Amino acid sequence: MGMTSLEFLREVDFLENVSSDILENLAEKSPLKELKKGEVLFKDEEDGSSMYVILSGELIVSKNGTEIARRQKGDYIGEMSLIGSKPRSATVKSASPSILLEITQEQFHTQLSTSSDALLAIMKTLADRARDNLKIFKTQDSLRDRTHNAKSQDKLEEHVKYLMQEAGLTSREADVARLICDGLSDKEIAQRLGLSHHTVKDYLKRIYAKFRVHARAQLVSLMFK
Repeated sequence: MGMTSLEFLREVDFLENVSSDILENLAEKSPLKELKKGEVLFKDEEDGSSMYVILSGELIVSKNGTEIARRQKGDYIGEMSLIGSKPRSATVKSASPSILLEITQEQFHTQLSTSSDALLAIMKTLADRARDNLKIFKTQDSLRDRTHNAKSQDKLEEHVKYLMQEAGLTSREADVARLICDGLSDKEIAQRLGLSHHTVKDYLKRIYAKFRVHARAQLVSLMFK
């Protein structure tokens, strides 16, 4: 590797305050890894013993099939396997042809682990990425919950429609029955539909008769079973 690569390494945040001797050694001895578009660098839970600095291209980081980040020129990846000797925490593949500088576990421990600046920079990156990933998964969980609730509501609506049709409810009786299921009182139903309290009671009697129930609780239970 030539001087251009050495100058590039000086721009990487966790290497900013590392001595020139160490950077030169890394530039000379660290192997390059080339990835084709779509090629996997490593997989989630895979054992790892290297981190990588991205010299060119773009990498996709995913967890359980969900994209959680993209890393580009100047970023680094795989540092956790060096800090804690832990398996890979995500799957990484190239979004475009990429060239990476590989820093092995041996190089890290012999040359970089004594630099407090380098260690603090990496730990800060780990913390930032963990927070970002948590936000992503919380957002996705919330979206899945909303989708599930919407599907459940649609299914319930179809069930209620079917029961009302089977019972032979008129359009107005169906309106009253829905509001009963929504928990409204006779007075609230009357106000909502512009009816008298007496008229609502008449509708209730007809609804109960058609469903063969005798009370609100029985009707609601039938609708939501």
